[in-house]
Amino acid sequence: MASNHRRAKFRGKSFKGRNLTGEDFSYSDITGADFSGAICRGTNFSHAKAGLQRRWAIILIIFSFILSALSGLISAVGGSLLGFLLTNPNQENSYVAIISLVVLSVFLLLTIRKGVGAACGFLAVAVIVAGVAAVLWAGLVAVSWVGLRATTEAMEIAQIVTVVVTGAVAVVVAAIGAVMVAGATAIAGTVAGLFAVTIMISVAAAVAGTVSMKTAVMVGVVAAGVAAAVSVLVVIISACVGCSVLFAQGKPSWVRNMSLALVTKYGTNFSNADLTDADFSQARLKNTNFNQAIVTRTDWFQAKKLDFAAIKTTYLADIELRELLLTKELQDKNFDGWNLQGINLEGANLRDSSFVGANLKESNLQNADISRAKLVETQLDKTDFSGAVLTGAYFQNCSITPETKLDGVNCEYIFMRVPTPEEPNPNRQPPNWEATFQPGEFTRLMKPLSKVSKIL
Repeated sequence: MASNHRRAKFRGKSFKGRNLTGEDFSYSDITGADFSGAICRGTNFSHAKAGLQRRWAIILIIFSFILSALSGLISAVGGSLLGFLLTNPNQENSYVAIISLVVLSVFLLLTIRKGVGAACGFLAVAVIVAGVAAVLWAGLVAVSWVGLRATTEAMEIAQIVTVVVTGAVAVVVAAIGAVMVAGATAIAGTVAGLFAVTIMISVAAAVAGTVSMKTAVMVGVVAAGVAAAVSVLVVIISACVGCSVLFAQGKPSWVRNMSLALVTKYGTNFSNADLTDADFSQARLKNTNFNQAIVTRTDWFQAKKLDFAAIKTTYLADIELRELLLTKELQDKNFDGWNLQGINLEGANLRDSSFVGANLKESNLQNADISRAKLVETQLDKTDFSGAVLTGAYFQNCSITPETKLDGVNCEYIFMRVPTPEEPNPNRQPPNWEATFQPGEFTRLMKPLSKVSKIL
């Protein structure tokens, strides 16, 4: 017999590998609980609170603040090196500093436009090219001086190579600071939202400013100004990038994936669990791990903070589909060709939607309003229409099998062809325009046809 764990507290408790079929965890506190590998078929987690326990949230926030402070320090160090090169009267120093600033600017621009991964790739190529060019140039000059006692010239070569290396190191250090800022932003935002991000940016900027002031005492006001400008720019841009990949949910980013992997490691864990027909409606799922979980017909209606859960290996990774499952408001939408196999749309509003060529196998459409929807060449094997409203739907060449559930369907009439200008109401069933299906008549009509592969 299934157990009732309703409104209970299971913080940090392990249910790993257990059979929890049909059990009730509704309104329970399951923060930090381990359900990895568990069988949770039909289990009720509605209104449950999942995610991080408070102590782990505090630890991760502190870690992000430390990381942000280090990023501010590192960014300021990189800026100080560039400032030192600019203030040095040597002409080569100025050239290297300007080129380094250009490279850093391109890095930051790519960070904004293409993401941290693409920017780091560009930076690696730029540093390698700079290093190879410096070594080759020094080698050519040295060869041209063979046989001469060119101690002074050799020292000049060493100085130039040192300047080039210093410029490269300055750019790399500033870039490392940028990556650290983006990572700290993503971690803080994943755990505690924008307020923590604001504090984190303030910490990074404060550290960068303090280091820049120290630079003014050591190497001059100009160098300090460059250090402050570079470090603050790096902090702000990188923090914006971190926020964009975390909150805007644009293209997949390794920064976002890294932060989610770290945070969800200590949150509620459903990895590799069987969540078939489980109910997470209105549950709080921030910082929860669903990677590799079986989520066939799982109910996500109005689940909270699901975008801050680890879901990249499930159909929930599709942002548009996820939003539809959360709202179940799909009226007049086009799903032609979509793979919707095994999703839960129980009670959803699907009026006037189009599912031409879509895959709805094994999906739950119980009590959904599917009136006037186009089910053309739609795969409906094992689809559950129990209690659904199908009045005015178009059934043309759709795959209905004996396993398709049609019990209790509410349907007055259907069409067996999609309307055209020449034939606006084709092949109506029942044929008499004044007649409607009697109770159970629709199911009896469709069941004999379900013994063949298609409705013609």
